Amino acid sequence: MAPPRLVLFDLDGTLLDGSGLPAAMRRTCEAIAADLPGVSADDLVAANTAAWQRLWPEVEDDWMLGGRDGDAVAAEIWRAALTAVGADDPRLLTATLHRWTEEERAMFRLYDDVLPALDAVEGTGARIGLLTNGAGTVQRRKLAATGLGERFDPLVISGEIGLRKPDPEVFGVALHRASIGAHDAWYVGDNLWHDVAPARAAGLHAVWVDRHDIAPEDGWPRPDAAVTTLAALPALLQEPR
Repeated sequence: MAPPRLVLFDLDGTLLDGSGLPAAMRRTCEAIAADLPGVSADDLVAANTAAWQRLWPEVEDDWMLGGRDGDAVAAEIWRAALTAVGADDPRLLTATLHRWTEEERAMFRLYDDVLPALDAVEGTGARIGLLTNGAGTVQRRKLAATGLGERFDPLVISGEIGLRKPDPEVFGVALHRASIGAHDAWYVGDNLWHDVAPARAAGLHAVWVDRHDIAPEDGWPRPDAAVTTLAALPALLQEPR
């Protein structure tokens, strides 16, 4: 098998390290609760968590498929959280959303292996692209904050095309935009069900990024290859098959 002409990447959990999200949430709640008598940061964190758990099943498809702006979904959940602690002032909601956006943006960071790996993959002559689930506004904000906004071609976001993984058709959109056949493309992602399985179903070579050293169980989707770090990817692309 010849080296791929196109390597598509997933974003969250593959390139973007989201481990700082709880701390960003905590800082937001501490800042807002400081001006709310009788309300602690713990109260607000718990209310936000409960709001996400309750509302996410209702808004997930809209968020993923573009039926509702990502910021609008965040506003709905924060509104529910503030109301739950007795603070439903619209001005407070505006202040909370502003603080959350700042804290979230500061939290966005790439794994240390990402930029060297992208450079090395391009050094093999392959194009690099991105295929990610999520609201367009949110995912593009992540890319801008990490300096990746202009890096990928094609760039496919589920909320902008009305299709989402694990639908294999979403991979067809990326391939069409790149004018490249599935046999000349690889997909690199961290989720066996949402990345590996649909990529293989669409005819791409699927690479699993197993950052947490998970032992696959019987019946789980199987990748064509697995790596624990993206540093191993460039050499993998050059291996004879």
